[in-house]
Amino acid sequence: MKGPLIVATLVCGLLAACGFGGCYALFSAERTTLSRLSPDETIRASLVERERQFIDRNFQVQLESLADRTTTTIFRSPDEGSPYGSERLIWSKDGTLLLLVGRHFFVKDDLFLDNGDQLYLLHHLPSGKTWCNADQSSLPTLKAEQVRGVEFTEPVVLKGG
Repeated sequence: MKGPLIVATLVCGLLAACGFGGCYALFSAERTTLSRLSPDETIRASLVERERQFIDRNFQVQLESLADRTTTTIFRSPDEGSPYGSERLIWSKDGTLLLLVGRHFFVKDDLFLDNGDQLYLLHHLPSGKTWCNADQSSLPTLKAEQVRGVEFTEPVVLKGG
């Protein structure tokens, strides 16, 4: 009889500690941790955390057309570092490029911005092409030259010029 009572007490304690909504977020398979509207506010880019892992994390980058509410996944990450929260999605001013930068990525090349963020992913919307700087990615490698001279909606200044 003590077993069910202990389980019920633990469940009630967990629900009280994190709140009913917090428990859903804790156990849900996916959750959006970052989103950014395109400059013309027609597309929402989102970083969606996939199933929670104990050591690594995995996420996907999605584009949602606000006109017809369709969502396309443009990238699924290999195992990446934790914690989430240092990432930024940055649009080019003309809305044709989407750049993902952050501090906890496993990358091929040390492409640092002057604030310590690393260049990680670049997507060209008109062509659908994507470049990535991840160690384990089979996508073409993102190079510094691809962002030099591009006007972004936030400063993107490569370390060392």
